[in-house]
Amino acid sequence: DPASYLNPSIKVGAQITEVIQVKSGLRRRAARRRALELLTAVHLREPELVYDQYPHELSGGMLQRILIATAIAAGPQVLIADEATTALDVTVQAEILDLLADLRERTGLALVVVSHDLAVVAQVCDEVLVMREGEVVERGATADVLYHPRHEYTQLLIAEHEQYGLDRYLDAPNDPNDPGPAEQRKELDGVH
Repeated sequence: DPASYLNPSIKVGAQITEVIQVKSGLRRRAARRRALELLTAVHLREPELVYDQYPHELSGGMLQRILIATAIAAGPQVLIADEATTALDVTVQAEILDLLADLRERTGLALVVVSHDLAVVAQVCDEVLVMREGEVVERGATADVLYHPRHEYTQLLIAEHEQYGLDRYLDAPNDPNDPGPAEQRKELDGVH
């Protein structure tokens, strides 16, 4: 829940401004200008209005954008997006994923996505680590891992998530005879 990361009694703009002041040493007025720039950068309409609102006055998608703005305010080289689209409707989820991809492209920010949603992983990740009980069981280029999973756990994950249409987010496999995830799922029907 994005709201749980923000102080409910302080306007969101003041919270972003505080991070900017602490991390960059800017004075209040300059930090406010930078906060408004960040609110614009995360595609919030009417950043001046949003700046002066409390968290409870904003939607989940808007709050997620505010958290992203706050995170990039410090100028990190790496952004960890831990379940960044959980509990958001499909439209807002797509907007947040597009925003993260856009930030990555524009700023060179390294993006680490933690997600149980393989469609999210397929859409925004170049490489993937599959973990089970805290251990890495498979690693590689996203399309390779999702089309050619080697570990049984990865195969089961893909089979379980196939209904969400992973294919639309992935480039076709290099081998035109490769059946891809749908056929692999059929092969796994007997695996438990």
